Amino acid sequence: MSWAKTKQSTRTLIFAVAAISIAAIGLWIGVQNNKAEANTTVSSTNVAPAATFAANAATLGGIPDSTGCGPTPGTPRNVTFTAAGLSGSVTAVDLSMTIGTPNHTWMGDIIATLIAPNGASHTLFGVTLSTTATGIGDSSDLGATYVFSDIAPAPPNGGWWQAATAAGAAVIIPAGTYRTTASGGAGQVNPAPPTSMNAAFTGVANANGTWTLRFTDGCTGDTGSVSAANLSVTTGGGGPVNDANVDLNGDGKTDWVVARATTTPLTEATAPSEAAIRRNFDSSAETKTRIRRDPSENALAPPIYWYSSINGTGTTGVGQLGDAATDFITPEDFDGDGKDDLVVWTEGAATVANFKILQSTTNTVRVELFGQTGDDPAVVGDYDGDGKADPAVYRCPPFGAANGQCYFFYRGSNANPGGNVTYVPWGFGVDGDFFPNVGDFDGDGKHDFCIQRANPAAPANGQFVLLKSSNLGVEYINWGTSSDFIIPGDYDGDGKADFAVRRTVGGVRQHWILYRTGATSFTNWGITGDVSAPGDYDGDGKTDLAIWRGSSDPNANFFWVLNSSNGSVTQFEWGQCPTVSTCDFPVAGWAVH
Repeated sequence: MSWAKTKQSTRTLIFAVAAISIAAIGLWIGVQNNKAEANTTVSSTNVAPAATFAANAATLGGIPDSTGCGPTPGTPRNVTFTAAGLSGSVTAVDLSMTIGTPNHTWMGDIIATLIAPNGASHTLFGVTLSTTATGIGDSSDLGATYVFSDIAPAPPNGGWWQAATAAGAAVIIPAGTYRTTASGGAGQVNPAPPTSMNAAFTGVANANGTWTLRFTDGCTGDTGSVSAANLSVTTGGGGPVNDANVDLNGDGKTDWVVARATTTPLTEATAPSEAAIRRNFDSSAETKTRIRRDPSENALAPPIYWYSSINGTGTTGVGQLGDAATDFITPEDFDGDGKDDLVVWTEGAATVANFKILQSTTNTVRVELFGQTGDDPAVVGDYDGDGKADPAVYRCPPFGAANGQCYFFYRGSNANPGGNVTYVPWGFGVDGDFFPNVGDFDGDGKHDFCIQRANPAAPANGQFVLLKSSNLGVEYINWGTSSDFIIPGDYDGDGKADFAVRRTVGGVRQHWILYRTGATSFTNWGITGDVSAPGDYDGDGKTDLAIWRGSSDPNANFFWVLNSSNGSVTQFEWGQCPTVSTCDFPVAGWAVH
């Protein structure tokens, strides 16, 4: 059976996850919003910020005390951050740290240093208020959240040494944003002049990898702990750099990948017809239909094999993950190494449904219990801004039930050791009224909560309703028709997802894009039967219009890409399609709704 946008079938939507908690945002959208509300479009004026990475939780903790007061400090506390998805040289760096539980007494003991993946380093502060070789620094305490940034006001406002002088003995340095300073010691002056953290790291050509915030204690008798830290990195002139869809090697380009249900993975043999890949939506159809296995079909369908050709290198590979009878394809970067992982979501009963993640960092499979039969799992992404995709699903009450609340659910990986699940009410109706649009629409490095629905004022037309993660602002965007397919992506490379829809007119696929700048575009690309496969194939930071066209001729299965960088066309042969029911699925189309 299938789930159709026209409500031709039903789904059972009973939510169950390992844990439910926090953050029920008290906002909802009724399907009967009034005309004035439906016709309102609120524009966003947010500036795209830097990509922010939370400290790896296992590296937080106590700062080891020194065994004496002298030139050899104690064992360092190395707090690390895994930066991923960045492109271009570093232009700005900001760092926040939270000291406490316990506070660190006698802050003059501490030297804090930030170290980039290439070894470049910069002192944030150290031996504060000491101007001699034997000085032991200030007796104020550290016990708050401190942000170090070149945008802080020049001293005395934003002066670290000035704040220490004002605090006095055994008084906590106030929380705030400060400029960095060199370490105290012989030849230093009081107050120490500010230094530039940005200048120290502008030579870092590749910001991806492990950044280290190192704390060392230079004198015995005082200890404390680092309980949290966040690193913000801006590259290539500002703003977050787009994460290319299905980028298996982390080079910023979408790779050529197809998925196939087969028992003969190393041959060109065809799979049984009941084993069609259970992708989220059949984007080759004329109506938006969710693929579901008919109960009469053989439940023991073949496994899913992933066939990849790395864009630009010619390197090919095949991996196995998933079962064609039960699984949906949801590839994203769950381990934060800048490479998309092979991922499937297996539907099932409560506490059984799960994401299976083949982590590229370790080549091992991680299982995350999440969701239940009937969920839409093709909404995974980074909802908490730590550079890692989070397990996520979207659901509404079942078709045939009374109108009710729809929800986004996700389990964030940022500072969430208990595995708590955040739920966000968004949409009010029943199954089939709304289709999620996946992406970061406000440019804050976090996925937002966006749905497509029929415009209440004109049901044949489409309307997107967006809840922004940056400020919980709401936008109503009238765009397209209510039956259009959503082709997610950032088509102008500004760090914000755009509103792109596709429809078929006279056998030709039309793509209509509303950019976050307010500009629009229209492009014909593809024909009936083509499967949308959006991605950044030319590596310019912009999503390209792309389709995969299958053929019974084993030598005529092609990706067709309209390159955004120069308007040229790329044609790449990959995959097979012996019959319509046994075609490969282009993995880049996993989030098309």
